[in-house]
Amino acid sequence: MNIKNDNLYFLPLGGSGEIGMNCNLYHYKGKWIMVDLGVMFSNSDLEPYDILMPDIDFIINRKKDLSAIILTHAHEDHIGAVPYLYSEFSNIPIYTTSFTASVLKRKFDSNQNSKLNLKLFEYNKSFKIGYFSVQICSLTHSIPEPNAIILKTEKGNIFHTGDWKIDPNPLVGSPIDENEIKEICNDGITAMICDSTNVFNENPSGSEFEVRESLKKIFSERKKGKIIITCFASNIARLETILKVSDELNKCCFFLGRSLFRIYESAIENNYLKQFNNIINEKDSRLINDDDLVIICTGSQGESRAGLSRIVNGNHKNLNISSEDLVIFSSREIPGNEKQINEIKKEIMKIGCHILDHRNSMVHVSGHPSKKELKTMYDWVSPKSLIPVHGEYRHLKEHSAFAKKCGIKDQLLVENGDLVLLDNNKQSIITNKIPSGRKALKGNQIISVDSKYFQNIKKISNDGQLFINIIISINNDLKADPVLYCPTLALDEDDLVNLKDYLKKEIILISKNCIDDNIFGHEIKIIARTYIKKKIGLKPSTNVEIIRI
Repeated sequence: MNIKNDNLYFLPLGGSGEIGMNCNLYHYKGKWIMVDLGVMFSNSDLEPYDILMPDIDFIINRKKDLSAIILTHAHEDHIGAVPYLYSEFSNIPIYTTSFTASVLKRKFDSNQNSKLNLKLFEYNKSFKIGYFSVQICSLTHSIPEPNAIILKTEKGNIFHTGDWKIDPNPLVGSPIDENEIKEICNDGITAMICDSTNVFNENPSGSEFEVRESLKKIFSERKKGKIIITCFASNIARLETILKVSDELNKCCFFLGRSLFRIYESAIENNYLKQFNNIINEKDSRLINDDDLVIICTGSQGESRAGLSRIVNGNHKNLNISSEDLVIFSSREIPGNEKQINEIKKEIMKIGCHILDHRNSMVHVSGHPSKKELKTMYDWVSPKSLIPVHGEYRHLKEHSAFAKKCGIKDQLLVENGDLVLLDNNKQSIITNKIPSGRKALKGNQIISVDSKYFQNIKKISNDGQLFINIIISINNDLKADPVLYCPTLALDEDDLVNLKDYLKKEIILISKNCIDDNIFGHEIKIIARTYIKKKIGLKPSTNVEIIRI
């Protein structure tokens, strides 16, 4: 590959062309820095895996040249793959904030991986990583301690936003410091690598303060039944809002979902959410009157194993749901999850519960910038070029067009694997296409989604599987009826009897003319699949075992 040591490059391996699985690489003078290493969750029960992560074989093969990993914040789509892939990098330093470090440590504990080389950021100080001068700038988002990363080199300067919004009145953390951003960018920014998630929204994303006022009104007006509210576990500002509103109205809160407990522990460790005494455990929740109980649970995306689904489907031993309860979806729908979210809402409606979500109430504000916020950030940073990331292709294209409309000189539309040459004296261009893709977690193995293994699983899922066992003598005398095993095919007993009789006749004919058992088995496979295709319209994956006695 034509990667020149002295050049400044940007290379996205995840998160450009999709929402989730963020992973970005920066190169200068032969050394690389990785910014974020996240996951994406499967949005279909039909997929043979739950967690997807970027294929980073490109940098694994160059790990001696990787200087550090920088994590912008603690959301799963930015840190979730670290516990699974970090062992590939020989204890390389990870730079991040105290809160993100706390969340990451708990992930490593649960994955039984104790080696973790963490280095905490110091704000308002620049430091060196390889040949990069690095500075951190605090932003606002839906999780504590989100940061932009500023990378400075002789060839150009980069402003990597991470996830952000402009919240004029954040309830966790401080507002964005406009003057700090302008001062950091005084030397000029060659390229701004920017969040695109909310680019189709024209108006500001809104403040958590608005959600708090709205939930206070909703909670106070609800006199009968439990309040069940589902949100992203990592949204500490939302958790604080729910706890505070509940506390003011003398309601007790119960966390349901393992990820909520982990985030809560990390929050306490970093002096967030410490002021609340209305959090109860599962045992005590059974003693509280429904009218005074707020259940904060995971499952806002309709996940089948999350807290909300367990309650709704009657799979929780101590909690249930009734028609008097109010269910609040205090989150946005991640693109691709609409079907499963609608399914869980349908089940809730069948129970008779009232449902509130962002469409009919102010129960959520986005953590990502709208067009007005993007324009404000452009004005503060004044980048020479804009490269949109963190979005599906439609988001990236819209963001690129909007940046052009706002007067940014150059815009570059990239996808995963595009190697971008950055130079303060030249226009940013794509110079090469690097192999990229997706890997999936299956058990404790990480396997390419394009592998033969997953192709076989999908084929079996679509067409079923058939096993045929044939016991035959060395003189080609069939010693028993063929044994058939096909649990993934909708064949009844009569179908199986007819297939066995048919195969017996064909085996006797074919065995006398086949020169070896490989050809013999292949012919039986074709005959069996053709028979089933005519019978039920499927051509199953078929395995034939021949035993000679």
